[in-house]
Amino acid sequence: MELEARHLRCLETVATAGSLNKAARLMGLSQPALSAQLRRIEALVGGPIFERGAFGARPTPLGEVLLPYAAEVLRGLDELARAIKRHRATAGGRPLRLGARTTPLALMTYDVATGIFPGDVAELTVLDRSAEAIAALVRGDVDLVLHTDFPGRPIVPPAGVRMTVLGSEPLFIGLPEGHPLAIHTEIDLADLAGTTWLMAVNGDDEFDRHLIEQCRLAGHRTMVVRAVEPLLLVQLMRRGGPVVLAMNALSSGLTIPAVVRELRGSPVRTRHVLLWRQDGGPAGGGFAERMRAGLLDAYRAALPHSGRIPGWWERNPGWLGSATGA
Repeated sequence: MELEARHLRCLETVATAGSLNKAARLMGLSQPALSAQLRRIEALVGGPIFERGAFGARPTPLGEVLLPYAAEVLRGLDELARAIKRHRATAGGRPLRLGARTTPLALMTYDVATGIFPGDVAELTVLDRSAEAIAALVRGDVDLVLHTDFPGRPIVPPAGVRMTVLGSEPLFIGLPEGHPLAIHTEIDLADLAGTTWLMAVNGDDEFDRHLIEQCRLAGHRTMVVRAVEPLLLVQLMRRGGPVVLAMNALSSGLTIPAVVRELRGSPVRTRHVLLWRQDGGPAGGGFAERMRAGLLDAYRAALPHSGRIPGWWERNPGWLGSATGA
């Protein structure tokens, strides 16, 4: 048995972390498993590489000799991988072109794609209307699109365009602090009659129609919708009053002064889908399914720090992000 790249990466992680416990967490291993792996590596090189104690893990004299060489080898391997990626991109032609509707999940699309696509990935194109997204795919302006549709308003891909579903996501509501309904953890949509719904201006009216229909089914005879820019939206929520805001289940990073609550039965919801050209190209060869798996992993990884209502997905299986969901 000889030293391999994975052994060198293990040593580099321990050296960088400064302790076996931290390094194990970074590598997704238990500390006993990492300790056993480190003992095997030390057996290969003929001595201890790290001195371990209350101070953590620091290199031994042998480690001080070995670790700079390990770092140099790893840098060379990383550069080799980048060179191969550039070669594949050149041999394969143009870069992958992605489109997306503006959602928190769309923020993850570029990073997921660059992690699995062998060539270059172009900047993301914002396509907030489904008709616009389909047209861009048919024209060949983009190769793959992450988009959404709503109950009763499904996207029907035309000939030459394929689609796969990632899963459905609830939309929560944001209420100003001090709103009478904010004392409840769950609110009926019917209780929001007479409230002004604030909508961010983004050129998309598909969600608006879905929300209006759900409010009608809840018994709202009239519904007031006010489209505002994000900055004004924040100001109106801070001012308070009879206003409410539909909010994605994942935070986009914009701080909104609102009390977030769930709607009973989750009548307001969105479904995330991937669409791509069927005639091959950069998005062919199973790439769309790898993108789907990567986006699902990214969504689940984001929930602990970006989920607007902690624990909601554990209490509501079957939704995007839940253990038994897509």
